Amino acid sequence: MTYDDDATQPHRPIPRPRPRMPLWKRLVLFLSTLVGLVLVGCMTLGLVALTPIAGGEPLITGLLPLTEEPGPTDTGSPPTPSDTQPPSASPETPATGPAATESLSPSPPGTDTEAPTLSPTPSDTPTPLPTPDDISRELHVPILMYHYVSAPPPDADVYRVDLSVPPENFYWQMRWLKENGYNVITLEHLFYYLNTGWPELPEKPIVLTFDDGYIDNYEYAFPVLQKFGFSGTFFILTDVTDRAQPGYMTWDMIREMHAAGMDIQVHGREHHDMSGRDRDWLIFHLLGPAQTIHANLGYQPRFLAYPSGRYDADVIAVAQEMGYWGAVTTTQGSLQSKDAPFEMRRLRVRGEWDFAHFIRIVQEYSG
Repeated sequence: MTYDDDATQPHRPIPRPRPRMPLWKRLVLFLSTLVGLVLVGCMTLGLVALTPIAGGEPLITGLLPLTEEPGPTDTGSPPTPSDTQPPSASPETPATGPAATESLSPSPPGTDTEAPTLSPTPSDTPTPLPTPDDISRELHVPILMYHYVSAPPPDADVYRVDLSVPPENFYWQMRWLKENGYNVITLEHLFYYLNTGWPELPEKPIVLTFDDGYIDNYEYAFPVLQKFGFSGTFFILTDVTDRAQPGYMTWDMIREMHAAGMDIQVHGREHHDMSGRDRDWLIFHLLGPAQTIHANLGYQPRFLAYPSGRYDADVIAVAQEMGYWGAVTTTQGSLQSKDAPFEMRRLRVRGEWDFAHFIRIVQEYSG
């Protein structure tokens, strides 16, 4: 018996060809895919970022062209001078800590209490070294040198007493500077002016520096500086700060001060004499602190205070190589020169000074 093959096989439908997508749809799909790939690639490279639509802002904004333009500088008139003598009664010691800023004694009626214009603060690492012009400049700008801003303990030795300015004395000193038209600038501002003649210095420029990074700088000096709109330059010991040594400011305190406009610069890793050292030692003790400050505060410090004021030609050479622009000494004086940026002179404020002596020294060494 034979079988019909066709009869034993199930019936299969004949497949129909799938209709092709219209050309315009294929083109739209291709372009959409291409645009998506380009956006993903740009976002990966950091060329664009997605931002919410608010206030008419575009959904996609470019990142590379964004730069901050400096705002105009207020050149308000200096404060009204007042009597240079503090009240006959002993002034009350200002409260401690930044939170005490508002509780400090107000200026006399009629005295301008608005903060003077602050000089430029240190910016991030790309701050360019100014190209010096061919003009040799030198001028008198007092750079005051403080250490402790606290009363010395009963058992303090002669050095601790000499380096300690009581908080009430510091308060009246800062108040006198403000009321008599002194304008606090940074070392960076002074350095730029000596090298390029710009930015112009305000009338009665003065620099306030604090060595070693003692905790009373945060507790007493910082709130007073804030009250009078002054920016201090604090030279810190980074290894001391790293290990949170008692009696010294912590990184949290220093970050708070920097965010409020204070200038943080290098004093070293430890308080070691830098003179007579070999090259490797100097690199370790000059480059390391600058890197530590950059890691914690986000900018490159450019100025150095020699521990105990000791230095030599090798210290200056390595400091220049490590990216420093200048340094302050403990040499008495106020004549600052374009030709000696690593030998800037200072005026040590001593604990034994009375108020009248402070006024006489500042006036004597002002330009």
